[in-house]
Amino acid sequence: MVDVALQQMEAMLRALMSTDNAVRNQAEEALAQARQAPDSLFSALIAMLRSNQDEQVRSLAAVLLRKEIIRLLAQSADAQGVTVSTQVKALLKSELLACIEQEPQRSIRKKASDVVGQLAINIMSNDPSGWPELFPWMLEGTRSTNVPLHEAALAIFNTLSEFIAEKMAAHHGMLLDVFRSSLQAQQELSVRNAALRALASFLMALSEPSQRVPFQELVPLMLQTISDALARGMEDECREALEVFVEVAESQTKFLKRHLAECVTGMIAIASNTSLDDSLRHLALEFLLTIAEGAPTLARKMPRFCADTVPVALAMMLELECDTAQELQEWEDEDEDEEDTEVTNYDVGEEALDRLAIALGGKAMMPVLFGIIQEWFPSDDWKKRHAALMAISQSGEGCEAQMAKQLEPIVTTIVTRFGDAHPRVRWAAINTIGQMSTDFGPQLQAKLHSCVLPALVSAMDDGCKRVKAHAAAAVINFCEHCERKTLRPYLQGLLGKLMQLLSTNQRRVQEQAVTAVASVADVAEQDFVPFYDAFIPGLKELLRNSGGKEYRMLRGKAMECISLIGVAVGKDKFGPDAKDVMELLIKTQQGAELDTDDPQVSFMLQACARICKCLGEHFQPYLPFVIPPLLASAQLDPELHVTDVDDEDGDQEDEEGMESVTVNIRGQGNKRITIRTSALEEKATACSMLHSYVADLKEAFFPYVQEVATILVPLIKFQYMDEVRTAAMMAMPELLDSCILALAKGASGASAALVSQLLCFMLEPILEQLKAEPDVETLACQLEAFGELLAHGGSCEHAKLSADQIQKSTEVLQMLMRESNERRDEREGRRGDEDVDDEEEEQLEGEAEREEIVMQSLVEAAGKLFEVYQSGYLPYFDSLLMPTVSEMLQPTAIASSRAAALCLFDDVIEHCSADGGSSRYIAGI
Repeated sequence: MVDVALQQMEAMLRALMSTDNAVRNQAEEALAQARQAPDSLFSALIAMLRSNQDEQVRSLAAVLLRKEIIRLLAQSADAQGVTVSTQVKALLKSELLACIEQEPQRSIRKKASDVVGQLAINIMSNDPSGWPELFPWMLEGTRSTNVPLHEAALAIFNTLSEFIAEKMAAHHGMLLDVFRSSLQAQQELSVRNAALRALASFLMALSEPSQRVPFQELVPLMLQTISDALARGMEDECREALEVFVEVAESQTKFLKRHLAECVTGMIAIASNTSLDDSLRHLALEFLLTIAEGAPTLARKMPRFCADTVPVALAMMLELECDTAQELQEWEDEDEDEEDTEVTNYDVGEEALDRLAIALGGKAMMPVLFGIIQEWFPSDDWKKRHAALMAISQSGEGCEAQMAKQLEPIVTTIVTRFGDAHPRVRWAAINTIGQMSTDFGPQLQAKLHSCVLPALVSAMDDGCKRVKAHAAAAVINFCEHCERKTLRPYLQGLLGKLMQLLSTNQRRVQEQAVTAVASVADVAEQDFVPFYDAFIPGLKELLRNSGGKEYRMLRGKAMECISLIGVAVGKDKFGPDAKDVMELLIKTQQGAELDTDDPQVSFMLQACARICKCLGEHFQPYLPFVIPPLLASAQLDPELHVTDVDDEDGDQEDEEGMESVTVNIRGQGNKRITIRTSALEEKATACSMLHSYVADLKEAFFPYVQEVATILVPLIKFQYMDEVRTAAMMAMPELLDSCILALAKGASGASAALVSQLLCFMLEPILEQLKAEPDVETLACQLEAFGELLAHGGSCEHAKLSADQIQKSTEVLQMLMRESNERRDEREGRRGDEDVDDEEEEQLEGEAEREEIVMQSLVEAAGKLFEVYQSGYLPYFDSLLMPTVSEMLQPTAIASSRAAALCLFDDVIEHCSADGGSSRYIAGI
């Protein structure tokens, strides 16, 4: 019988590895059935691990053992005692340790070590003395000359790091000895790396910084591991050690503080060594960036940190491959949206500059960065000129305050490079102006339009089509923060040149030109009317006749352009063309060639919403066309998956639109969390569009109110994306308003009961989300929408809250006010830290500004309650809000808190004076 069971287990394991889905599905069903008899399952799996001759079978047996043990751990505390017998546990303990001692394959030993760690957690979580043989065996392994055994023991220490940190504080000194001996130079690098991984996990598991201090002596040994690996040319081992250093820098920067100078020096040497493998250089630079981001004050105080790190990033930006005429032609022909996704040294250097500038700030970055830029600008090497320009583009956000003081000379110098001999440098100059138009708008547009716009118009005549297209793209950036009066004198020349670009047969140029026209129209508004007849016929023609997949983006951008022009010129001018345009959009939407990933879908949804804004109630006949797709998109599943990092089938990220992160889940090890970001983006767009339609159409949207509310109300609590929660919440007061207006106008189906039911349906989820919202900026938006919802009680009796609802709403406002004040106090405490420098002070100011908006929104929401219920709200105010508001009014409170409190008392006086309700508060104020 035993042999039959083992044969069945081997067959199941082989079936689980099958490439045939049907076979694999049958095997998964068999595994699910086998779980009903866990003793038999574990016995068979351990037998496979110990005796099967096939490495793949043994490997999968180890993986399944670990998964099944984790499954037991996730069950109730006593379930594992019920489902697995003492005898099988004893078998697992002895056979797993024997496997580690005897298994010839390193990868399988590693998996067996992971199983031991998970089994130990399972057993010792309930009974710390439940495996007395394990720790002596592990300690013996770390003292052994047997390298595989030593490595395996450290791997188990790694898995058990949280347990040891929490439950075995008395033995931390022993663990320090283990790490110290395992990191010595005479040990094999595989052992030293295993010690590094275990040490990193242990450091993260310790709850108190003081517990980490004794282990700081190990940092020089940790660094020596990297140095020795490099000296021996063992790049894989060096890579593993660098990964651990990055991990420690991310979570425990202060642990490295005593030896940070040596760490930084070593990492700069690696990152700047062009003879090393690129991945090693990238990891070393990532360490430096992690330090800058995690401890910016510490980094700025190091005399050479910025001066040594910035040149490393800039040097990587010189590593471009475009030295031949053929390579240059390939670059010109390349679609920017479809460039090679392989990460190059140039990409790494460019991103590093951006992150350094944001982390360290302009005061630290500008002298170093611009010292090098000024050397490289006049260089004969086009790569240096290119890097200098792109460095300005990348650092603008972080160095905004300092660069703004020198904006005119910087922009003037960049514009001179529009005429550079090399097309990639011309492209970089235009790109930098586009980025600076975003980073420094509207100051740049207001002061330097006469320098920038004529230069961009001239650049549209460039002989390189990629440069020409990028000049049009820069116009889009310029228009983001441009005022109508600034743009007006340039319309004739700018639109005339864009019309020429639209007439070319170069698709990429046409795409950028169409979007540029849309951006110009958005700013120009009525000033665009004289140009309307010149553009609209050609744009409609693009929709009719630009077939083929390669033209999908162009058609989508044409939809965007037409709709923005429509909004700009208004209903009177656009109205006659609107019907044709909507028919073209409907035809496109219903066309058989429209794939689910077609970019036209998003453009079409947004174009329809703009046309609705333009036409108002006249758009109502098109709602049956636009609303169903939006409802479908709003209900998209983002396909969240949580898998083991070492799962061979955990490759969902390879699919387009999927992204994943790796996190350590307590008691379960490293997990890969994967989500379909493309679905998230489409979901957010759909929610935003639904909000737009109901806001624009008012009572004309009423036929869809109930269906839309049914879908959007649950999305108020959608946890995977702020934008979805915000759009859903903002739609709530608009949906209620539509219902109220429909009732007032006697629309079919509208009723007082429906208004009350809709309010009740919305309110509880809204209050729950306000209490749970983790993002301060999102909370401010949600509170604004909540205030608008409350205000409807003033225009409609049936939209008023019950006494219980007023109580619950006020309790939420009270809780949020207290939390805001606590964050304020915590921030003020950080301001008193002697390590806070100017850059960190700016960050604290930004946090304070965002918090002030939250408090203003809270006060406004409470003000709406006074506006609707007047003196009837005073009992709720007195019992719940008054204590907090009184504290905010004290002379010792900060100015913004006192101002917020005064605003609330202003509402008391305004809305509660008619019956004398406010009189008792005036003396106190």
